[in-house]
Amino acid sequence: MDYPLRETSPKTTAIRGPILILITAVAMLVGLAPGALAAEAAPPPQPAAGPGGADYPWSGSTVRSVTFPDRTKDYWVYEPSGWQGGGPAPSTAPLVVLVHGWLGDDPEYYQDWIAHLARKGNVVVFPRYQTSALTPPREFASNAIHSIKHALAGYSDDAPMRPDTSLGMTLIAHSYGGPTSANIAARWSAESLPRPRAILFAMPYDRTIDASLAGIPATTKIGCVVADEDTTTGRTGCDALWGLTGHIPAANRNYLWMFSDAHGAPALTADHRVPTSNNGQSVLDALDWRGLWKLGDALRDCSVYGTHCDHALGNTAQQTSLGTWSDGVPVRPLAVSTAKPACPAGSGAKGC
Repeated sequence: MDYPLRETSPKTTAIRGPILILITAVAMLVGLAPGALAAEAAPPPQPAAGPGGADYPWSGSTVRSVTFPDRTKDYWVYEPSGWQGGGPAPSTAPLVVLVHGWLGDDPEYYQDWIAHLARKGNVVVFPRYQTSALTPPREFASNAIHSIKHALAGYSDDAPMRPDTSLGMTLIAHSYGGPTSANIAARWSAESLPRPRAILFAMPYDRTIDASLAGIPATTKIGCVVADEDTTTGRTGCDALWGLTGHIPAANRNYLWMFSDAHGAPALTADHRVPTSNNGQSVLDALDWRGLWKLGDALRDCSVYGTHCDHALGNTAQQTSLGTWSDGVPVRPLAVSTAKPACPAGSGAKGC
């Protein structure tokens, strides 16, 4: 369809001309094409391979869920499916328990991370330990323990895919899942749970932690991450957990600080919502793939297989790097310590 020509206002034309000439002149002065002035560096994509990477041996996952009358012990189990690796498909996989944050009791809040973990070759258990703000926090750990034990009891020896509990379990925890996971790990022996081989605490709370966490084995690999713009929990949770896990040697636990970076667009924002999917008002970016996902994968690999330890611990370049912007500028890396660090200058994290 043809549209009638619109008459241009003489005033508009008179203003537009000098502006375009000025933009072009500035571009020529700095040696850029006019359109390049508006270009911004893009953040790094997901790595092609390695911890946090897209080298998935499985194409997807299946899920089953179990509900209970009071709903506080419900759980979901995700199993890898669609083998696309070499040789015959494995029938067992390491166990990962992803423990949600306060009122994040639906796996949709963490759907991207769960899908990644399953496709990487893990059986992922997602326990719902609360259904509302009225669920007493003192019951969170016992509710989650019930769910984990019930989920593991549902497997037969001839199941086509089942968790290999002889490898222990990796706990990945966000927000209130932090103290809940710490309590689960401390009670593992008394509750006859798989041995906690690794724990990633992502922006944990400092509340309802057992008086003693001495039950966590000294061999457990631990990473605790503070987000620089986290005004919800900030450093308070990692500080509390650090004080209760002093029996774990420095070689096995790292205190990590994650920073925002607005060098390009879209900016990378390190706040309390980094681990969540779109339903949790966050988006996937380098802070996920090259930050939390990498650390979770590497802690599992290091503790279970003895691989990728340089990505999990030790303040190495492999551990701290979050990649580079499209113009070659490095994303601000993770800061790693084996003790409670001072707050970085200008940090907006709670507790600073």
